[in-house]
Amino acid sequence: TEVVTKRLRFMPNWCTTEYKCVGDLKEVKALHKVLKYIDKRKTSIVTNDFGKWWLGNLVTKLGGKWQDYPCRGEILSYSLDGDVLLITQMTAWCEQEGVRRLIQEKFPSIKVYYRVEEPGCEVFYTNDNTGRYFPENYFLTSNEEDLYFKTIEEVAERVSEIVGYNVEATIAAIDEALKKYMELQNESSEDYVYYGLYEFKVVDN
Repeated sequence: TEVVTKRLRFMPNWCTTEYKCVGDLKEVKALHKVLKYIDKRKTSIVTNDFGKWWLGNLVTKLGGKWQDYPCRGEILSYSLDGDVLLITQMTAWCEQEGVRRLIQEKFPSIKVYYRVEEPGCEVFYTNDNTGRYFPENYFLTSNEEDLYFKTIEEVAERVSEIVGYNVEATIAAIDEALKKYMELQNESSEDYVYYGLYEFKVVDN
């Protein structure tokens, strides 16, 4: 418990990490069963500051030692859609990749596709190089809504609606249009809307 508490002492930037676990349906369901076991518990497997959905509990239930894995984060939700298991997490700074690798080690048929979003340090990446499981390449965020887009043309169309004129379908042009739009607003006003556009980088692992 003491070690876990020390890891929580410094506040990180929190990011959203999504897993889509794909493989033999028996193994996908077995992993789903592990999550259901944690869900049904009234107490945490290991005492910690996150609660029963701490990633270290998943590591422990899978037979690993949480001390050997970066586990700074918690599971927010999970769902089984056909043969794809979605696990949404809140993690510190970035994906806690040891958890993903342990899942794949314990369930050899499963491939974990993931997407990471952390606007504070502009960390946006995915290992889905086919776009089958995370087809959106662009993320437009504001203090009103978050939107995902497959193409830059779709982004330009939406931003054109926001700013009131046609914007060229390039990141540079869209960023400039949004910057000018925000400058025209009163930043101290309750109606002020902030926008940020991010592109997901595809990584190999």
